[in-house]
Order: sequence, then structure tokens, then C-alpha cells
Amino acid sequence: MRSLFLIPFLLCSLAAAQNKNNALAIIHVTVIDCTGAAEKPNSTVLITGDHIAAVGPSESVRIPEGARVVDGSGKLMIPGLWDMHGHLSYAGETALSLLVMNGVTGVRDMGGDVDQIDRWQRELAERKRVGPQIVKAGPFVDGPKPGLKDRLTVTNAAEGRRAVDQLKLRGVDFIKVHNGLSREAFFAVAAEARKQGLPLAVHLPRGVSLAEASDAGARSTEHIEILYESSLYRKGAPAKTLQEAIAENSGPAGEALFKLLKKNGTWYCPTLVAYYRGFVLWSGNPKETAGSLEVHRKNLELVEAMHKAGIGILAGTDFSDWALVPGVDLHNELALLVEAGFTPLEALQTATLEPAKYLGRVNTQGTIEKGKIADLVLLDADPLEDISHTRMINSVVVRGQFLPIARIREDILNAQKVTQ
Repeated sequence: MRSLFLIPFLLCSLAAAQNKNNALAIIHVTVIDCTGAAEKPNSTVLITGDHIAAVGPSESVRIPEGARVVDGSGKLMIPGLWDMHGHLSYAGETALSLLVMNGVTGVRDMGGDVDQIDRWQRELAERKRVGPQIVKAGPFVDGPKPGLKDRLTVTNAAEGRRAVDQLKLRGVDFIKVHNGLSREAFFAVAAEARKQGLPLAVHLPRGVSLAEASDAGARSTEHIEILYESSLYRKGAPAKTLQEAIAENSGPAGEALFKLLKKNGTWYCPTLVAYYRGFVLWSGNPKETAGSLEVHRKNLELVEAMHKAGIGILAGTDFSDWALVPGVDLHNELALLVEAGFTPLEALQTATLEPAKYLGRVNTQGTIEKGKIADLVLLDADPLEDISHTRMINSVVVRGQFLPIARIREDILNAQKVTQ
């Protein structure tokens, strides 16, 4: 395991080699730009510094003298992927490398050690390591949970407002609330976050309904199972069983809820793979596994219904320090979205264009277009034919730095030999 800590430095050495050349041209590649346009075969993507300088037919894009040229014949290019629900400080330093190796060039960090995240962000900005862009929440805003770290414990409205103010001063990008908050504290946090201009991501507190959270200004809601928790645990909830909770989110009642989320601009990050991994695969009781699998199938139906209702869906995994593998499981999440009824392009967009929309970065990220940040993934097979092909990664471009996966793996293996 010790050798894994060499990975960030190996990646940086690869990046440094390219820094000698200011321009990079990837020629004869098929571009899937994720705007919704058709694939663009025989294209050249010209990168200068950390931005895309040109995208167009290979015969018409002028390549500057001295540029590094990479032949993309037979390969396909997609934008760098985002995992919109992860916990980097719990997954550890090696997660940064794993994410990049799996084509993930952006992460919304949903709660953890803000000092550690700040340090990694500085190192990324200074090109001392290679890793994904990070949008951070800092510590969770939560109710009393003795023994759990990285939390601002809030027991009333005044403490809720102070917590938001403290996090604003720490430079967080958004506020993440968890399920231990009281109703009073939650609505105070939501109001203060809105006042401070900080987006609110909600792991639904028990006692608050999803509709109430949306009306209070939730920018996003997290995890598919909170649909059922909303039905079972909110104040005055009529549902008493999981089956009744599922029924409440289906049919006309579900349509009304999804219409409200759409109206309020509340996005959903279902983390389907986290439910599947935690409740289906990891159950030791066959009866529980069968029941959880049925719920999982219902989860897919509900995500499809939300998608059809026009709710913005974000790809996220909830990688942390338990069952999920950073980077790898984002591809599993995309596959589950296709299983839920998304087209492969729509699934890809939940990890590219949709995160850019959610973050307000459509002018700089999310698609392959001139002027955008050069976060790109080069694939050996077409993901629009089979979404599993997003795993077939040849190379990754991270803010203009070209990183061949085969070379990275070779250097990692060599490093392991040295340390054995």
C-alpha cells in the first residue's frame, strides 16, 4: 500500500513533461461533445495551456509549430467526468489518482475535513499534484451525533444561522445538511444559506418532507432513498411501511412532487450505486437481499420518472471509506442510469453537461467546445453504443495535461517493484 502514495508524484512528473510544450493537438479523433450534437469523426482538438483553443475537422484546424501531436485515430473523446457526490477526505489521498485514472476530473465533495481539502486544492492549483477539480462543502451541518467527525452540531435556529456564517468565512462552495437536524434548525440553515448566496445540498433531515426542503431552497437533494424517508418520517406522515412510502412516490402523488421539484429548480443526485452496493450486495440475509433488490428496481423507475418530469439528475456515487471505489463506481452509476431508461448520451450528460449547469459553469466546462477548460477523456470504444465503454480509457487530459493511462500504470508498477 505504501507505493500508492507515490502515484500523485508520478502523475505530476508526467504532467511536467508536457508543460515544456504550450500546445497539444489531438488529431483524427471522434468527438462526443455532450452538447447533444452528433458525433464528430476525424476531428482535431487543439489545446493551449489549460483551455481548448479549437475544435474542428482535422483538415481545417491549424496546428502551431512545436505543438505536441497525439494521433486519436480510432478513438473517441468525451468531456472529463464529474462525480457529484463523494467524500475525498474519507476516501484518502489515493482517491485523487484513482479518480483521474477513471476519467473523473471533477468532484463535488459532500462533507469532510475542510483543512485537508483546502491543502489538496492549493497543491492542485500549484500543479504539485494531479487530481480532479474540487467543489467543497466542508463539515456537515447536522444534529447531535456523538463520535462522528467533521460536523458542525446544530440544535436550534440560532446555531444553524451561525454555522452557515462560519462556513461562509471558511470559503466553502455550498452547505451540506444531514439527517440529524431538527425542523427548526433546518429551516434556519436554509434561510441563512439563501441569504448568504450559498447553494444548499440536502440529505433530508427526518421530520422534514422533500417538498418542504425544495420549497425552502434546496439546490440539490441526495440519495434516492430519501424519497421514502420523506414519506415515512416527515411530520404527520401517513405512510407506515416501505411499500406505502413507495406507493406515495408513484403515480399522481409522485408526479405532483416531481413537478414541484422541477418548478423550484431542485436537482437530484440519486447515488443509485451506493444503494445497490450497500443494501443489495452487502446484505447477508437472503430475504433482505431480495426485498432490497425489489426496492432497487423501484429506485430505477423513480429516477426515470424524475428524468421524464424534467428534474436535473446528477451522477454521483457517495464514495467514501466503505464500499464504493472512487472513479470506478461512477461508471457503474452511469450504467444504472441507462438501466433506468436514460440514453447513453443522457447518462453521460449527468456527469458532464448537467454538473456544469448545476454549478453555473456552462461557459467553461461540461462540453468539448472552444474556450472551455481542457478536461477530456480519450476512449478506445464508443460509449453511445454501450455505456460500459466509458471504462475503456486510453488517456485523460486534466486541465491541459495529457496523461496516458498505460504510461501511468507502468510507472505505478515500477514504483511498486522499487518499494517491495
